[in-house]
Amino acid sequence: MAAGGSSIEQDREITSVGIDIGTSTTKMVFSRLKIGRRYGVSMLPQYQITGRTIVYESPMHLTPLIGESQIDLPALQRILSAEYRSAALEPGDIDTGAVIITGETAVRPNADSILHQLAGDSGEFVVAQAGGDLEAVLAGKGAGAEIRSQRAGGTVINVDIGGGTANAALFRNGASTGTVNFHIGGRLIMLERDGTLTKISPSVKQWLDSEGLKMREGELADWHLLLEVTQRWSEMLLDVLLQGSEPQACPLVYGHPHLPAEGAGKVTELWISGGVGALMEQPAPRSIAETARYGDIGPLLAHAIRKAAERYPVQVRTAPGAQRATVIGAGVHTLQLSGSTVFAGPDLLPLRNIPVVRLVWPVQAAEQPESVTDSVEAAFAAGAARYSLDEQGELRFAIAIPEFTPGTYPVIRRIAEAVTCYSQMHRMKLIILVCENDIAKALGNSIHLLSQGGQQCVCLDQISAAHGDYLDIGSPADGEYIPVAVKTLVFQSSQ
Repeated sequence: MAAGGSSIEQDREITSVGIDIGTSTTKMVFSRLKIGRRYGVSMLPQYQITGRTIVYESPMHLTPLIGESQIDLPALQRILSAEYRSAALEPGDIDTGAVIITGETAVRPNADSILHQLAGDSGEFVVAQAGGDLEAVLAGKGAGAEIRSQRAGGTVINVDIGGGTANAALFRNGASTGTVNFHIGGRLIMLERDGTLTKISPSVKQWLDSEGLKMREGELADWHLLLEVTQRWSEMLLDVLLQGSEPQACPLVYGHPHLPAEGAGKVTELWISGGVGALMEQPAPRSIAETARYGDIGPLLAHAIRKAAERYPVQVRTAPGAQRATVIGAGVHTLQLSGSTVFAGPDLLPLRNIPVVRLVWPVQAAEQPESVTDSVEAAFAAGAARYSLDEQGELRFAIAIPEFTPGTYPVIRRIAEAVTCYSQMHRMKLIILVCENDIAKALGNSIHLLSQGGQQCVCLDQISAAHGDYLDIGSPADGEYIPVAVKTLVFQSSQ
């Protein structure tokens, strides 16, 4: 019996894959996920992931590139095929998972098309994902910072630092509360053991020039300048995360920081994952030759972060499984399960790449159910304006219905009426609704009755999706629950 008078019944296991194509390395992990049903005296059954066992981890492969700007798709496909053989698995054995492109690799010109190609090759329900904010959250979850925050009594921050970026996610009481991304990484400055600078990232060049720091490709690196650069990067990173400095004032922050208005609050632990996190356990380099043992400044950056963190009364630790935190998160935390009250017509599933429009819930909905009509119509109008016809010539998107006070059937009825009216007026063949409440079956039945069985409809429960997300909706598993992957397909500019 679990907390709150509920119990969990073990149901089945599914196989998951996570594939992370990063700035420096590509890696894979295969897991078995346990799916359980939670029961309670006053709750409908809820499906959830109750456990994870890693069955195979690939070695680190250098991410193959053609020149400086293109990802080498055939080489990546050969890597993935070999790892499937090593794991004794076929793409057809995979039930769920994700391929993600992270760091500076996400802004390569062919990243988008390659991402979807690899997802399609990797399994029927493997999804494609990208974006610094998503990477930050997945790494924090994969490392265990999310779970740790439930017991830490404050905020736990996980910073995933790889070759090209540092992606920070804040967790408090088991929930993600913010993200911020930095142009800080071990391979942004590359050099040989004799000190020759072989590559300096454009984002670093811009910052060096603005600071009056002289560093040029082909020249010999200055040891003291490398120390200064990694020290200043570390201080800027920690000032934003631990001191509350304004992110937009930091020249190394990119994208749009999503931090709580009240700040991070009391930060109890700072976790470092990614390749740089793994290097924090190694001795500090004492020369350029020791710094360049991997062809970049990663070891020096790891030491600089550990040293800079000594100024703060916060426990700093290397995240467990630091180098594989993101890929573990990708394989486990992309999945949501719907199943208590779902409504789906026969042969409508699976569905892929369904864009989401989130309904703006009227504050007076419970007292004035008629106010829901305008909100539903506005959501459909937004979807119609934003998304074009699909390959079948149909307008297809999902409406996400936020959680609201249960026990309000008049509100459910108003939603159904507004949905049915709009779909008939605009001849929408398929309606897709995802609900945070357990109202999917009641809502779907209402639409079925109002349309006299003429409206095809998929209604799912216990699914949280944001405006602009995409959904992959799988076929019912064991005839009971439906796996749903909520995807954030955002390729952020590196500038």
